[in-house]
Order: sequence, then C-alpha cells, then structure tokens
Amino acid sequence: MQIKKPAQREQIEQQAFALFAEKGFRRTTMAQIAVAAGMTVANIYVYFPSKTHLLYAIYRPILTAQLEALAAAVRGLDGSEARVRRIFAGLWVNIPAEHNNFANNLMQALAEADPRQGKADRDFLTACENFVTDLLRESLPAPRRHLVDDNRIAHLIWMAFDGFVINQRLGDVRNSTGIADLLADLLLHGAALPARRVKAVRA
Repeated sequence: MQIKKPAQREQIEQQAFALFAEKGFRRTTMAQIAVAAGMTVANIYVYFPSKTHLLYAIYRPILTAQLEALAAAVRGLDGSEARVRRIFAGLWVNIPAEHNNFANNLMQALAEADPRQGKADRDFLTACENFVTDLLRESLPAPRRHLVDDNRIAHLIWMAFDGFVINQRLGDVRNSTGIADLLADLLLHGAALPARRVKAVRA
C-alpha cells in the first residue's frame, strides 16, 4: 500500500487548479494533471478516486474562503439594506467571476455526473445553504428574518448561483446586479407570508 504524502497531494491540487482554471474541467485530463505534477496517473488515483473528487477537494476550500470573505464584508457594513444587497451581489456577481470563473468547473462536473449517484458533495451544499441562511438572518431586520428560516431562500439562491456562473462563462452579465437588487428588495420590503404560514410550510 502506497503511503500518502501531503506534499504530493498539494502538488496534485495545485497543478489541477491551474489546469482547470486555464482549460476547464471537461478539457482537462488526469493524464495532463499527472504530467504537470510530475507523477503518474496511478499516483493521482492513490489520493483521489476520480477527477470529480479532485475538483471538489480544490473547490471546497476556495468557496469556503469566498463565503467567509463575503461574510466579513457584509458585517463591515451598516444597516440591513447595504448588508442584504452585498450578500446577493457577492453570491451572484463577484464569486462567479473570481479565479477566472473557476466555479464553472463545478457546473461542467455536475453536467457529466451520473444522476444515479446524486450530487457528489451534498453535505457541503447543505453547509453552504445553512451559511447563507444564517448570514441573511443576521442581516435582515428582525420582522423579516422568518422569511429565511426554512432554507428555501438559500436553496433558491444556490440554484440561481449555478445559472449566474454559467452566464459569467458565456459573458452574459447584462443585469446580474439588478437581479440581485431585485431579490434583496423583495426580502427587505416585499409582501411576505406571515410567520405562522412559513412554519406550516416547513412542517
């Protein structure tokens, strides 16, 4: 049994990140990653059972850091208006564009995934939804916080995130900020279900 070495794992991840960022997930092969990392494909499979697992190992800390940076920026603002608008701008405008639209690699991986296996990192998706729910609750005025209690808004946000990532890849960013502002306005000022009905939906 081959001993796993942290330095080799880091080298694989660094070279894979560079190739994914340059060529995209679909056009990058494990053989190309192996050559760039100075090892064999078999060596890579010792650390990662698939290219998709390798992508998630790279992308999870990237997105985690992006969300933490967004939360810090939001908490540095005064007032619910500025904070909620910053959340949506960050999730739908800024993060999709970062690292040469690196998030689009995830879209490519999901498009090629076996539907019988479901999403490869559902626990991480749930953690991201919880993170956004908590940040929205923290930022919204007290009378509006119940709107996000059941994670439906966070789920909608992440479904939309996928579309904004793809549009960023295609250069279609015609009104991303306007759409972000629209949902912020709806959460902050729009007509809302009363708290008792939201709880009934959750049940």
